[in-house]
This record gives sequence, C-alpha cells and structure tokens, in this order.
Amino acid sequence: MKFLSVLIILMASFGADAQTIVSGTVKTSKGKAVRGANISISNSYDGGSSDSLGFFRFPTNEQGKVVLQFSSVGFNTDSLIVELVDGALSLNLVLREEISELNAVVITAGTFEAGDAKKGLVLNSLDVATTAGAEADVFAALQTLPGTQTAFSENGLFVRGGSAAETKTYFDGLLVKNPFNTQLPDLASRGRFSPFLFKGTTFSSGGYSAQYGQALSSALILESKDLPEKTTTGISLMTVGGGLDHAQRFKNSSLSLGGSYINLKPAFSLFKQRTNWDKEPEQYGGIIQYKLKTSETGIIKIYSEYGRSTVSLFTENLDSLNKQDYFSNRNKNFYVNSTYQDFVGNKWKVQSGISYSNTSDDGLFDTDEYERADRLLQGRVTVTNFTGSLSSVKFGAEAAAFTREESLNSLKRHYTDESVAAFAEGDVYFTTRLVARFGLRLERSSYLGMFNLAPRTSLAYKTGRYSQISLAYGRFFQNPEDGYLIQSKDLGFEQAEHYILNYQFIGEGQVFRVEGFYKDYRNLVKAAGSTFNNSGDGYAGGFDLFWRDKKTFKGLDYWISYSYLDTKRNFRDYPALSVPPFAAKHTLNIVYKQYVAKIRSQVGATYTYSTGRTYFNPGSSEFLGDRTKSFQNFSINLSYLTNVFRQFTVVYLSVNNVPGFKNVYGYHFSDNGSIRRPIGSTARRNFFVGMFVTIGDDKFVR
Repeated sequence: MKFLSVLIILMASFGADAQTIVSGTVKTSKGKAVRGANISISNSYDGGSSDSLGFFRFPTNEQGKVVLQFSSVGFNTDSLIVELVDGALSLNLVLREEISELNAVVITAGTFEAGDAKKGLVLNSLDVATTAGAEADVFAALQTLPGTQTAFSENGLFVRGGSAAETKTYFDGLLVKNPFNTQLPDLASRGRFSPFLFKGTTFSSGGYSAQYGQALSSALILESKDLPEKTTTGISLMTVGGGLDHAQRFKNSSLSLGGSYINLKPAFSLFKQRTNWDKEPEQYGGIIQYKLKTSETGIIKIYSEYGRSTVSLFTENLDSLNKQDYFSNRNKNFYVNSTYQDFVGNKWKVQSGISYSNTSDDGLFDTDEYERADRLLQGRVTVTNFTGSLSSVKFGAEAAAFTREESLNSLKRHYTDESVAAFAEGDVYFTTRLVARFGLRLERSSYLGMFNLAPRTSLAYKTGRYSQISLAYGRFFQNPEDGYLIQSKDLGFEQAEHYILNYQFIGEGQVFRVEGFYKDYRNLVKAAGSTFNNSGDGYAGGFDLFWRDKKTFKGLDYWISYSYLDTKRNFRDYPALSVPPFAAKHTLNIVYKQYVAKIRSQVGATYTYSTGRTYFNPGSSEFLGDRTKSFQNFSINLSYLTNVFRQFTVVYLSVNNVPGFKNVYGYHFSDNGSIRRPIGSTARRNFFVGMFVTIGDDKFVR
C-alpha cells in the first residue's frame, strides 16, 4: 500500500510539472465580449467556455504544437496553431460574426417584400384574396399599404404623388405593358393577373433596384410560382360568372389550363346602377402554363394568356342636356412570358426571359370610330455572382421593341421605339449588421435618340435583433406617356430623384415601419395645344407608417397604414405648380381579419379614409384650387370553409361600402362652367357571392 501511495504521488507530481494553463478572452472584431464561446484543443478532451466577460481558463496536459479551435452560436468557427509548454499560455481570440440570411440585415428602404420565402413578409397571395374590398385584385390590395392612393376613376397604382403611368409592373423580370383590363370613362378596372399565380411580390414605393427602369415612382415585381405540389382541379361559381382550371403535375413538369367567363349584367340588374349601361361588361379568356424542372436548381416557365371583353354605355352630355354621348369598347389581349433560370457551379446564377404582348381596343366614342393597339417584344438576361456568404453582384442587359398604333375614323398615326438597357448592381455585406447596395443603369431609346445613366444606392444597418434602419438614393428615368410620344418626337426622358429614410421592426408576427421620403421631379412633359416640351417639374415629400400584428390576439390579424403627402407639379397643361387630382394629403387604412375556428370561417373588414382631392373648376380663380369632400369606405367579407362532395370548398361573400358613403371622385363641367356633375362609383354598394371548389387538395393554410 505504501508503494502504491508513493506511485500515485509521483504520477500526480509528473502531471503537474507537464501541465499548461490556457487562458484568455474571446471578443468580436469590434471588441465586444463573447459569452458562452467554446474553446478546445483538437483531438483531445481539454477545453472550456467563456464567461460573461469573454474570459476563459482551462488546464491541459498536451505538449508541443496543437490546433486550438474556438466557436460560438452566430459566429464563424475559427482555429489557430499554438505551442504548449510548461506554465501558462494567454490568448486574445477574435470571433467574426457568421453571415447568414437568418440574421443578416436586408435592404428595406422603399420596399415591401411578400412571399413565404421572404424575410420582410408583408402581403402574400392569401392576404390579397382575403382583404375586404380588394376582391382578390393585387392592385386593390396594395392600395391598403402606406404610400399608395386609392384609384378612383383611372387605372393604375398611384404612389407617393406619382401618376398611374409612373408605376410599372414586372412579371418574372419582364415589363407588362398593359396589366389592367379595359379602361372605361371615369371607372377604374381590375388587374389582369390572379394573385395565386405568384409566390413572391416586391412592391417598391421608391428607390427600387437598378435591375428595373422606366418608372419614375414605383415598381411592382411579381415572381411566379414553381411546380405545383400535386394535381388539382378548381371550379368557381360566382354571381358574376364562373371559371374552371386544372393543374396536372408530372414527375418533373406541370401543365395548367384555365378558362373563365364574366358577365356583370345579372348582378347589375339586382342593384341600382348610376351608370347608364348599354351593354354591361362581359369578358372571357383562358391561360396555359407549362413548367419544366431541368435540374435540381433549374426551371423553365411558360405562361400565356388570352382575353376578350366588350362593354358599352351612355354618358351625359353637359353641353346638350337632351343628348347622351355613347361609348363602346372591344378589347383583346394576348400575353406570353417564357423564362429560364439555373445555377452554374456554386457561385453563378443565370436568369433569362422573353415576352410578347398585343393589346388592342376598338369601338365608338359617340359617332367617332377609334382603334388603338400596343405591341411589345422584349428579352432580358441577368447573371448573378455570389461573392461570399451573402454578398453578390448582378449584371445584365435587356432589349425591347414597342409599337403603338391609333386611328380615329380615317385618321391614323403610330410610333415605334426600340430600346436597350444594361445594368450592374452589387450587395456588399461588411458585417451581418451592415450592407450597402450600389447600382448603375444605362438606357437608350431609338425614338428619343437619347441615353440616360441612373445611379442608385442603398444602405442598411441592423440596430437590434429585430430592428434596422435603411436609407436610399436613386435617379430614375422614364419615357413620356404614349399619348405624347405619338404626337411628338421632340421630347426627352422624364426624371425623378428619390431620397428615402426607413426604420423597420420585424418580430414574431409583428411588423412596424416608418419611412420618410422626398422626390424631385424634372423634365416632365408640358403641353400647350399641340406643342410639347420637357420644361415641367415638381416635388413630393412626406412620411408613411405601417403596423401589422398577427401575434397579440389569437386568430386575429390586422394592419394599419397611414400616409402623409405634400406634393405639387407643373406638368401637362398646368399653368403653375399645383396639387394634382390623384394626390390626397392624408390617407388611412385599417384592415381586420379574424379566423373563427368553431364555424370554420374568416371574417374581414377594411376601412379607408382619405382627405379630399383637387379638381378643375373652370369658374374658380385658382387652378385646381377646389377639393372634393373626404373619401370613406368600409367593406366586409366572409369566407366559409366547407366540403362539397368531399372536396375542399370556400363560400365567399363580400360587400363593398357597407354604409353607402356618397363618395365623390371629382366633377365634370359644361364648357361654360354653369353645369356640374359629380364623378362617383357605378353603384352605392357592390355585392359579390362565390363558391370555389378545389378537387384534389383538402388543405387550407391561413
């Protein structure tokens, strides 16, 4: 026993003589202590962890050169070679933040992103379909977001003091020339596309990417879905018509066919109409989609659509009260879009596409026959190089050929423009908390005979786990509207410069945004009779607020948006800087959605308020000095989930303008200004009832 005790003491003494104490600190590259970091010697059991001050200490019996590894959650694992000798070793270790999409800052200035894969989720397809008052129209739903204005009597999306022509729509990166149905006198129409075509929506209220152009105010970027999960058939029965669509899923491809017929006459006959219809709107059309997965990361998408619509109505002639003017329109629209994308290696991605559209209108305006046709052919290629965990560089080019033709009785005119553009844009992540985007876009128009060069830049800094600030600057160019170009070739690009500052908080089920902006307009088109020039200018400034909460109350989802806008313009035939009729100073939207599990239903409501808008009164001493009364709308909807013949079914009911607010969008005057008639909606209230059956899918995701 005595020998064994001596042996143990000798061994302990030997170990103590050969032991090294490893100690030190672990900090970030900015000198902040890292708590809970793991420090260990490779291929051994020796190691420790750092305390709240970043300090660590552990003993080891290893000797000589070894690999010391150190890591922590949210940081890149690192290592270094050290030499262990008897005694102590003191180290100052530095960990660098791990750059990943989950914890990295993103550019948010001027941008709302939507889609299941987007970090800045605001609106998805189901949001659009279930927003009361929107009736599944993408553009109507976007009008509940800050920065937008309610479209009354004109097609388009009006953003931060911009006209409808200053917002452009892109389908898988390609410009859509005519995203709306037929324009009727004093009536806004729906968008052409179903929200369920798209997996992602990026709505930019300013400062958008250099990848896109020809929009002074805003870009709406729609990204179509990939392969459907399964084969399904959809049947829709509505008070205004019906539809049938079928999606066939194969192993690596899918084919979708759909058709619809809409006739508003039965619905309009039940409710009193303010419009004197001769033929209520009637339309039919169909779509074909084909998608092919070419590899693990590659996909080809082909989308085609054809539609026809007819409508006619009488309008009051204020200069001859015994006469009514007649308007009729027959619209045809064909659109095809084909894209391909895939990764080349691990760091390169190629995206390409080509599209063609042909939209025509013909009819009568009183006794005059008119025709109009727009044709657009375009192609685009984008190459992306991923230079790090998150940083990337994009560059690409596009070309387009556009033709417009018009005729009035025997008079005809047309113009053709061939344009090319090139762009480059880089997202540079300095850390996971700081990112900068630098972009440059070059465009040339053959019709204008001019080039433009547009620099754009954004910066975002993450102030906390859920919050960040962003700022953006950009210069944007746009061709004058077609109505001017077809009359004059002596015009140049219109121009706007955007300045944006944004704060955003995105927590679990909650989003808060506040954003200030200023836009400086230059070279806007001025019209004096048949003479046109680019001497117009203007400005728009203000701020937006947005709050969405899906967390506080079980089953309840709501959002509130508010916009303040100060804007004036001197363009078109304006005699001086004036507030345009499409701009309201204050706009408020409150959207409410409640899912009631006991009755398997979702109820929704939307309230919209905006202050009065300017209108032209020939008897007033001030141009656009008169204003309408404030606008209000309260709409509700109900979606009841059930089964019909064991197939998933939604019964849908919506009522627009439930209280029957007498909203006035503006006024028409007789030539001498003695007679005035208000412009309003076609009916005090609108009702819609529909039943939608999905065969082959019994799942409902709220």
